[in-house]
Amino acid sequence: MENVITQENTLITEEIFKESTTLWRNADVLQLTHHFHKLDPVVGQYERVYYFSMSKDDVKRFNAIQEIKTFTMYMALKRGYKEKFTFFPIFKIVDIEGNIQYFGLEAFQKPNIKEPQNKETELGSEIVPLTFKQMIHDNWEEVDMSLVDDLFTVKEKKKPMERVLFYTVTADLINPYLPNGIEKIKFYPGLDMNKFQYKDMISFTPVIGITPKEPVENIMQRAGLIEYSDNEVFIEYSKPCPPTCPPQL
Repeated sequence: MENVITQENTLITEEIFKESTTLWRNADVLQLTHHFHKLDPVVGQYERVYYFSMSKDDVKRFNAIQEIKTFTMYMALKRGYKEKFTFFPIFKIVDIEGNIQYFGLEAFQKPNIKEPQNKETELGSEIVPLTFKQMIHDNWEEVDMSLVDDLFTVKEKKKPMERVLFYTVTADLINPYLPNGIEKIKFYPGLDMNKFQYKDMISFTPVIGITPKEPVENIMQRAGLIEYSDNEVFIEYSKPCPPTCPPQL
């Protein structure tokens, strides 16, 4: 397993992809929460991951894609210790010509933003819009650490407990931004409380954040699928597998 990603900006090869996703598949279910937290030895407390971001080099490589045929977000792990986040998402992109590329995203903590005196502000509002924070991202931040393990498993009738392995995103939601280029790509962890109470649904809900190089005014928006702030587009629609696995991938 020596090829598993261990540092930032490592090019994700087919071998690294298989090994890293296998680590997620085989990880102890009772230890999943620790991959989304890291220990701050100074204060002796765990910090939860806030978002994941694609490196500048990978964004350039992403922008070189002419058209996406399939877009899949895989759950994966890398080696590390308590002082590091060891979960990281991998985007598997198949273009219209059938070429496959992998993009690994690196973890970031919640930014420290000081509030101006005598003025109320929303911490991190420049990163995630208020509506999204209220519905999904705030839930992720506030869920008890002991419950995080349950967000990634599903139990359907007459089936054993299963773990989510990947999420599929409709390529048509991404393709409109390729011609003019993308500045940044992020992955925001989220928790859908409407699904949390049901054992046959995956309540962990990732959201892709895209910062286009050009304004998004002329991009057709689809109700319920896309939200956007002044400079970032949020794609909130994805299908987890399991339970909603495509026939072939």
